Amino acid sequence: MNRILTMTLLAMFVLSSCSKDSYERTSDPTSEIGTLSFMGFALTISEEIDKVSTRASEAAEHNYIINIYDSEETLCYNSTYGEVIDGGGSIQLPAGNYTFKAASGTIVPDAAFESPVYGVSKEFVIVAGETTMLGELTCRLLQCKVSVAYNDDFLADVTGNCTTTVELTSGKPLVYEMTYDESTAKKTYEKRNGFFAINDGSTLEVAFKGIIGGKSQRMTRVFDNVAAAQWRQIIFVKKIDENGNAAFDIEIADYVEDEELGENIDGNEDIIGADPNAPQGDGGITLESTCTFDITQDIKVPAMTESFILTMKASVPAGVRKFTVEIESTNEDFPTAVALVNDGQTTLDLVNPSSGAIEVFETIVPFPYGNEVDGQTEILFDLSPAQEPIRGFSGSHTFIMKVTDNEGHNKEIPVTLVVE
Repeated sequence: MNRILTMTLLAMFVLSSCSKDSYERTSDPTSEIGTLSFMGFALTISEEIDKVSTRASEAAEHNYIINIYDSEETLCYNSTYGEVIDGGGSIQLPAGNYTFKAASGTIVPDAAFESPVYGVSKEFVIVAGETTMLGELTCRLLQCKVSVAYNDDFLADVTGNCTTTVELTSGKPLVYEMTYDESTAKKTYEKRNGFFAINDGSTLEVAFKGIIGGKSQRMTRVFDNVAAAQWRQIIFVKKIDENGNAAFDIEIADYVEDEELGENIDGNEDIIGADPNAPQGDGGITLESTCTFDITQDIKVPAMTESFILTMKASVPAGVRKFTVEIESTNEDFPTAVALVNDGQTTLDLVNPSSGAIEVFETIVPFPYGNEVDGQTEILFDLSPAQEPIRGFSGSHTFIMKVTDNEGHNKEIPVTLVVE
């Protein structure tokens, strides 16, 4: 059921999803100033999300932020819904083109649990000596909502802790954790909804990692055509065929992927699924040592009194589209130190690094980034300077390099440094 909250807003709104596009003018051509009238304006807030009705956040209606920008994107007017209602009347603006925006929050976070933001924006024109009035506009969810669940048969095979990582904006994932109580075999998983900004693309990446049937298993899928005001309900399911074999699917409500993910869970299989529509192979993506260390084996980081040269070369024939490094460690102090610098994240984006990630590159692990990586077919790594900062953390530290090329091929390459 669609639930519409209607608010009478004495203000002007803007959004490509507005429900009315018309406005009225009255003329007085003697002035270079025009009027934006707040009389008769109505704002509706739609809680409809892709055929699935859901409640919006219970934010106070009067807290909606209202901004008006000119054609140079300079802020000309700032208020709140409550202030506009209380003030009424109109405002005077120089003749020109403007954009009106309203939203339930000041920013749209890249990724956050239970943080929906609703808004609307629309372009309008102020004509000298005329009064402009807007019709009814509708605010909608500005993010993609994502929930993660598991069917009973899938949960029955879980025998350890698991994580499902969902990422829409590069380098800004949300982790949906599942904990396993060994004494009771009880599984508890994250049921909060995640809300993802539609920033640098429309591809949703889902990665599962956990203990299934006593073995460490991984499954990754990529879903395209993600947009604002969608609810992507990710459901991990186990299916049994007529021969009694177990296979796994990922289903998304209204976007169901019916293809079987293939591999049965038996023997030594480590991959429980893959995207059947993904490009075949790894596109020739490789990471090779250009020093004396064998990077396929654990690399012991020596004391500072000893020389440490660690250089590598990544080859990506189709060019890099995405390159991230996920940090795992047996010493929780190390990823914690990285997260403190990197905006709470232990995943580093080499293509579009945050300011925190750049600080990590400059003070802890000197990965190349930005133009040194984006679109490149060959990337040189010199991690030798990491010897001193890493020596401060005993344990095994794994850097999982995840590469996606411009043709959609993917490759994961772990490099492990050990400090004794």
